Amino acid sequence: MEYQEYKPSDPEYLNKLAADYKTEGRDETSKDIYAASDTIKEQKIKMDNLEKQTNDLKEQLEAAKSYQEKLSDVFEPLVANLFNSKIDEFITGKLANEIDLAIDDSDTISEAVNDIEDLRGQLDGFEIDGDQIADTVRQMISDGDISVRLDVG
Repeated sequence: MEYQEYKPSDPEYLNKLAADYKTEGRDETSKDIYAASDTIKEQKIKMDNLEKQTNDLKEQLEAAKSYQEKLSDVFEPLVANLFNSKIDEFITGKLANEIDLAIDDSDTISEAVNDIEDLRGQLDGFEIDGDQIADTVRQMISDGDISVRLDVG
């Protein structure tokens, strides 16, 4: 048999090589080469399947990311609004109570009016930072204080 240059492990090439060895009467070597060819074919099929599975998983991951972004777009404003409304309720209730106490404790109506003006000034100075609330909600989600379960199917 003549010298042949190296070729990649191509099953068709190996089958041809095995046939050449068989023709030369080297049956055992021929069988080994046929077996190697079959193994390479099987491994290529497995690799193709793994590549397909990998691509499927990448697609599912992208779908999950997209779904998570959509959930964030929906839930972040809802949570921020809920948070804002609860803070407003708390502040309003606390201020109403403080105003009632100020009126009860005042010796004169003018003192009560002054106390109310002071409380209104404090309320005007109180601001709710929506960006800070959104950052806090994101942090709560990433810390696991708020969890979102995704079923991708």
